[in-house]
Amino acid sequence: MLYISVLYFTSIHKKFEKKILWHFLPFAIFTIFRFPFFITGKNIEFSYENGSIVFFVLRIALPLQALIYWCLSFGRLQKHLKHLQQISSSTEKTDLIWLKYFLLILVLIILVWFNLVFFNLEYLIQFTPFIYLLSVFFLAYFSLQQKEIFDFSKPELNELSSVQLYKKDSPKRVSGNRLNELDEKLRMLTESEKIYLENDLSLPGLAKRLGASCNEASFVINELYQDNFYNFINKYRIEEAKKMLLSDKYTQLNVLGIAYESGFNSKTTFNTTFKKHTGMSPTEFVKSNTNLIKKEA
Repeated sequence: MLYISVLYFTSIHKKFEKKILWHFLPFAIFTIFRFPFFITGKNIEFSYENGSIVFFVLRIALPLQALIYWCLSFGRLQKHLKHLQQISSSTEKTDLIWLKYFLLILVLIILVWFNLVFFNLEYLIQFTPFIYLLSVFFLAYFSLQQKEIFDFSKPELNELSSVQLYKKDSPKRVSGNRLNELDEKLRMLTESEKIYLENDLSLPGLAKRLGASCNEASFVINELYQDNFYNFINKYRIEEAKKMLLSDKYTQLNVLGIAYESGFNSKTTFNTTFKKHTGMSPTEFVKSNTNLIKKEA
């Protein structure tokens, strides 16, 4: 159910598919196996050798299943973040980082559970109910706080579902002439109209301004600039922020004000992205350039 929840959060089209029922096959088998006990109060009887094998399988099946689904869930989240950066210039509200933290906490829960199944360390058993309780509250609270991840119209969602993760050896999705045409429009939108200053800019929004599909817009950025949509837009935002930080025109703005004016939605994302591209924080950048100007003077 945790894995299905992750699938739900990270899927563009949230619809029930019958193939998801295969994930409940182990539960169905176990229920059938336990059914005689529910009716008569007695388990199915086995010889000693067969009973040892059956008990071992039942003992190891659930922990093994937990590990497998944890890996699948974590992998799905990592893939989600890569896909999100293909279609959105602002991911802080939709990157499901809280769910990633929950999965990391879940590793602790699995270890505690393994203690109950295999090791029986008494001092750890005392804290087990408390750890379980905290984890359930953590998941419930953040899942209720989570906003819609793919907040687009139905036609846009259909287009976004066709956007592919870029690979160098992938087939070309746009012809040479069309590629040049879209690149010229993209340069005009970024350099003249400064479309990156729009805080809620998304791939569908950019594609609409280009007169292209989401797939084409994504491919132009991937192919010509060797980057995803998220990084491509935020590079322009950082350059704009650098100009603002050194301009007398924006001295009345603090760091948060500069972040919003340059297209970012949060101070945290702005600081993290700024340091990634410049190697220093916005404050350090201003100080270093102020000192440089003083030396030159």
